[in-house]
Amino acid sequence: MIFFSEMFVSEIIGKPVIDCFEEKVGNVKDILVGFPQASATNKRFFPRVSGLLVDLDPGPKNKVILLGDIDLVGRQFVSTKSVKERVISCELKADDILLGRDVLDKQIVDVQGARVVRVNDIKLAKVENEISLIAVDVGIAGIFRRVGLEGISKNIARLFRLKLEPSLIGWNYVEFLKTEKNKGKLTIPHKRVEELHPSDIAEIISDVHSRARTAIFADLPDRTAAEALHELAPKIQAYLLTTIDTRKAVSVLEKMPVDEAADVLGDIPDEKAEELLRLIKKKKAKEITSLLKHHDETAGGLMTTEFITFDQDQTVEDTINKLRETAPSAETIYYLYVVDASKHLVGILSLRNLIIAKPSTKLSEIMIKDLITIEPEANKKRVADIISKYNLLAVPVVSKENEVLGIVTVDDVVDFIIPPIAKRKSQMLG
Repeated sequence: MIFFSEMFVSEIIGKPVIDCFEEKVGNVKDILVGFPQASATNKRFFPRVSGLLVDLDPGPKNKVILLGDIDLVGRQFVSTKSVKERVISCELKADDILLGRDVLDKQIVDVQGARVVRVNDIKLAKVENEISLIAVDVGIAGIFRRVGLEGISKNIARLFRLKLEPSLIGWNYVEFLKTEKNKGKLTIPHKRVEELHPSDIAEIISDVHSRARTAIFADLPDRTAAEALHELAPKIQAYLLTTIDTRKAVSVLEKMPVDEAADVLGDIPDEKAEELLRLIKKKKAKEITSLLKHHDETAGGLMTTEFITFDQDQTVEDTINKLRETAPSAETIYYLYVVDASKHLVGILSLRNLIIAKPSTKLSEIMIKDLITIEPEANKKRVADIISKYNLLAVPVVSKENEVLGIVTVDDVVDFIIPPIAKRKSQMLG
C-alpha cells in the first residue's frame, strides 16, 4: 500500500525520487494518469494516477516508474520500494496523458458559472485506495503555489485580512475530451454543455481556442448547435461552418430559421456557401438564396421568409385550424398577415383578436387595415425605429406591388441594437 495524503500536483513535480536506502533515483518530471470512460456500468469519474515520469540520475530522461514500484509520495520526496538498481522503468507511450503537460494551464468549462477558466493546479487524493485526480484549482492561489510563493501570498493576504483559498472544481463535474490533433487538450463538464442556454454555449465557444471551438460545436445536437450559432460573432460563425464536417454543417443550417441561415452563409467564402446550398433541401435553399440577394444592412437582409398568410375571406375557425397545421414552420405567429386573391397585403390580425372572435367571423371583418410596412431597401436603423415607435413584435417587408416578401421580427432588431453577449465580447476584442 502506497503512503499518500492529499496534495497538489505542483507539490510533487520537481521533487526528488529516492530508493529504500535514501539514494537518489532522479526527479519527478510529470504524473501519468488514466482517464476512465463513465458509463452505465462504470460510475468512476476520477482519473487514476498510474505512474510518475522521472528524469533518472544518472541515466536516461523521461522514464516512467509505475505506481506499484513506489512506496511513498510526499511533499518533500518520493520513495521507491526497492533499491535504485532494481527500480523498473518503462518508456512513455505516445497516447499517455500527463497532468503537467496535458491538463495544467488548459481550459475547462465551469458549468455552474457557464464560464471558461484555466487549470492553475490539480488536487490529488486517495479514492478507493488509489491516488486519483479529484479537483482542479482555477484560482490565483494555484498560481502562487506553483511558483513557490504560497507562504508569502498567505502572509500578504492575512495582512490585508483577505482569504486566499483554492478555487476548486470537482473532477466529477468534468469530462476529458481530446481535440482532433491530440495535442492541446480541453476539458468540458460531465454535465453536458448542450444543457446550457444557447447564449451561454456561445459565450463558452467564444472564450476557448479555435480547435476547442470546433470540438465543442461538433459535439452539440444539431438543434442546439443551430441556436448557439446565431448567438456567435460572424467571424466565429464562419470559422465553425468551414471547419466542421460538411454533413454536420448542412444539418445545422437546416435547423436554423431562413434569415439566420442566410446571415451565416453570407459571411463565409462564396465557394463554401454554394457547396452548402447545393446540399440543403431545395425549398429552403431557394428561400436562403432569395435573402442573400439583399444587403445584410437592410430590411431585406434582416427579414425571414418563414411567415404565414391567410385569405381575407377565411373564417376564424378555418384560420385556427390552418394555424395548427402550419404554425411550426413559421418563425412567429403573433401577427397574421391577411391577403387578397392577388396575394396583396390587405390587413394584419393579432393572435389575441383571432382567439376572442366568433368562429364564423371572416378575417376581413376583424383585421387591421391601417398597415405599417417597410420596403426591403430600408436600412437597419429605419427598421429599428419603426418597430420601436409602434411597439411591434414584427413588421412586414413588402414589394412595390404590396406583396409580402418577409417579416422582420423584434429579436432581429434587438440583436442589432444590443448584440448578444458573445458578439459584444468579440467586437470589443476585435
